Amino acid sequence: MAIPSLTTAKSIAHDVSLLPELHKWVLAGFVALGISACTTPTPSNAPSGVTNIYEYPISAVAQRESIDTDDTTLNRDAVLWSQKIAAEKGWLFALAELESLEAGLLSPNTERFIRSQLFWLEGDTIAADNELGKIFVNSDDGLDLLLAERQRRALETGNAVAAAQVALERLKLGYQGQDSATYSDVFNFLSTASEQKIAAELRKAEPRSDWAAWLSLNRAYRQGRQEVMEWRQQHPRLPNGLLDLPSGLPTWLNNDLPVRVAVLLPLSGRLKDAGERVLQGVTEGFFDSYRDAALRPQLITVDTELASSGRAAYLTALERGADFVIGPLTKERVAELQALDSLPIPVLALNRGATGVSMSFSAEKPLLSLSLAPEDEAIQLAALIWQAGLRQPMVIAPDSAWGQRMHSAFNTQWSALGGDITAITTLTSELSDNETIANSLATLQSESRIKEIEKAFEAPVDSQARRRTDLDSVVLLSPTPQMAREIRPLLRFHYAGKLPVYAPSTIYQGGSGIANRDLNGIKFVLPASALATASPRSQPLHALGLDAAALIDHFDQARETGGTLLFGETGDLSVDTMGNVHRRLKPAVIARGKARPVL
Repeated sequence: MAIPSLTTAKSIAHDVSLLPELHKWVLAGFVALGISACTTPTPSNAPSGVTNIYEYPISAVAQRESIDTDDTTLNRDAVLWSQKIAAEKGWLFALAELESLEAGLLSPNTERFIRSQLFWLEGDTIAADNELGKIFVNSDDGLDLLLAERQRRALETGNAVAAAQVALERLKLGYQGQDSATYSDVFNFLSTASEQKIAAELRKAEPRSDWAAWLSLNRAYRQGRQEVMEWRQQHPRLPNGLLDLPSGLPTWLNNDLPVRVAVLLPLSGRLKDAGERVLQGVTEGFFDSYRDAALRPQLITVDTELASSGRAAYLTALERGADFVIGPLTKERVAELQALDSLPIPVLALNRGATGVSMSFSAEKPLLSLSLAPEDEAIQLAALIWQAGLRQPMVIAPDSAWGQRMHSAFNTQWSALGGDITAITTLTSELSDNETIANSLATLQSESRIKEIEKAFEAPVDSQARRRTDLDSVVLLSPTPQMAREIRPLLRFHYAGKLPVYAPSTIYQGGSGIANRDLNGIKFVLPASALATASPRSQPLHALGLDAAALIDHFDQARETGGTLLFGETGDLSVDTMGNVHRRLKPAVIARGKARPVL
């Protein structure tokens, strides 16, 4: 059965949440007490005409029959309460809880704000924005909350430029409270936009405006240190009253490069070819990123296959005078370094540690993990589907360690956005792929019902089997192009051919135009290097080495920002608080057997 829309959910809300009439009043009292605990009591002489109901005990408000229709209050605590309910139980349950509240407990503005958020979670983004546009506030706190919601929605719909503009509005407001905007937010949001969008926005901006300065600064950062220094000379007065450049840029500009860099790679044994590809990328990257020979670090190599452990390889690098380390390449060796209490010289590992090994990124343990982790792609796919306004995906994944990792990453990100996965299809060896897809789409049940009717009436029925209708997209987590080519026709056969399909980069095989035509229309993500003409730089391990060499220059900056550090060959790179380097790839679509960028 299809999930009901928010516009019709009001009539069924209580049935869905199974709240009897008695519970309705108990819940109202419970919520009232919960919200009042987060508010500041008003003196006993508060005037009776005060319309901000959260300025005095909620119990007194419950006795009022109505709230003035021109009330402009917007209560942050009530909004957070609704968000928590929606995150734990879903938007429909949150609506049921909202409908269960006694009239007058929430101001019209607050109720409208909450309903707008529920529209958004349902996927009706137009109704959500219309509802939000009806809200008017007269306090800095309320206005900041309203702007923060617009900022979040701009990001979730892929409009990073608009999100940066809203963040600037919040900064001009000057409100200091929960999750206040920062100047680094403005810069970081712009960094998630494509270079083409930055250039287009810059052409429209007033040349000497603060907005143009922000855009040109971001463009300069994409080009390099020299361009940022020239920008700084051209802008003695920083935009919007900035005291210094945001996002750790001063640290990057004043960074001293290491003198000797040790590369810890398997240069013998079964992983020799992989190690050599990475080393070629690192070597090429040193000449690309550090063109001045006088400043270019000296490169030394350590064969990790000849060392007894990651610790032993690291000590060898120290003994040979290294002041920076790139590597190791395998999870086990990285985990051995992560287990050390301290690291005298920084490490840019080329993999993430084994599961269960704790990580941190600090002065005592300066270790970043740059990898080709496929989970980054699953996370980005979730964001792309949400951005398209789709809320009811079917996830298809193989019953393997890779499939479980990808599904887990997708589900975590999807839940963080506020969504629920509608259907999960696991491909196993116990059933054929055709049977599995048919069961997931419920076409077998539909065909069975038609046959039963035909048998009952002893006559053919002019009807066609149908798939389930509560799906709006497919997430095809395929580890190979071959699997994707096998599943795509099955989706068409079982009446799901018109659903938009999203997939990771593993479905695409460059140079296989004819074979790729079976996948036409699938939206996926791909590193920028893979979208270019075929060259060694497009090889994943070579690209990994290139980015490792360039990221050395941004290592210290990573401690000061979660924004994009490097627009690299493997993706746009940023770092989380645990020291994991995350890749943001380029959205693409397969058209006529070739990958086409989606701008």
